[in-house]
Amino acid sequence: MKVKLNWGTGLIIFFLIFFIWVFSFVFFAMRQNNDLVSDDYYQKGATYSAQILINQRSLAYLDSIRISIMGHQVQIELSKGLVKSADSLQLYFFRSSDKTKDLRLGFKAAESPFLIDKTKLLHGRYQVFLSWSLKNEKFSVVKVLDVD
Repeated sequence: MKVKLNWGTGLIIFFLIFFIWVFSFVFFAMRQNNDLVSDDYYQKGATYSAQILINQRSLAYLDSIRISIMGHQVQIELSKGLVKSADSLQLYFFRSSDKTKDLRLGFKAAESPFLIDKTKLLHGRYQVFLSWSLKNEKFSVVKVLDVD
């Protein structure tokens, strides 16, 4: 049997190819990870004005914290004034591409410099959130770390 290629047959072939493309695109899109940056996204948005105050208060300490990579370790060094006055320090290594690769650590400020094994972090860019409290006020500084 010989199929004649007229406009009707061409139209059917076009729609079949188009529907196959649309369904494959939908199947691919449904398999992608579409998590929010944080689970409590809306709650954080509602209290963002408090975070702005914390960021403004923390500007004086921006240069007091240095992050560097030394061999197979990440070194976080605090200024002596900050070490003496802060009680404890929370570190949050935030990886925007995959939240399962984030890392949370807590330290006593007297232990500066902090050494973290680089094997706990993947290659790529991290935002390092350093949070601490002084005299019942919260402080937070954000630094960027590129892990090779």
